[in-house]
Amino acid sequence: MQRKKQTTSQITIDGFELAWTVLRDTQWSSQDDYQGITISVRRIGPERRELLLKYPFLGVKPNGKWHIPEKLKITPKIVETGVREALEAGWDPNSRGRVFTWFVEKAEI
Repeated sequence: MQRKKQTTSQITIDGFELAWTVLRDTQWSSQDDYQGITISVRRIGPERRELLLKYPFLGVKPNGKWHIPEKLKITPKIVETGVREALEAGWDPNSRGRVFTWFVEKAEI
């Protein structure tokens, strides 16, 4: 079975040209239980600090059984909202260093 190619989209926020990719779709993990999507955001151009936007699991668990929702359509507006939250929290697209992970609490997907 072939792996799907990750597609990269571009967005401009506050003058920063950024590229984003969905790294992980909603899934279940025996170690971490239910996980939401993860989006990688990087500045276009010289290699700088990456941002990981981690969204909460949006599925439901009726009667103790789990249900993973249909594949979500990630829009630039959803990414922009998460990036703006991370910028307010201290992520600097111009800085270098370790990956900045931001857990998005209010997921409006």
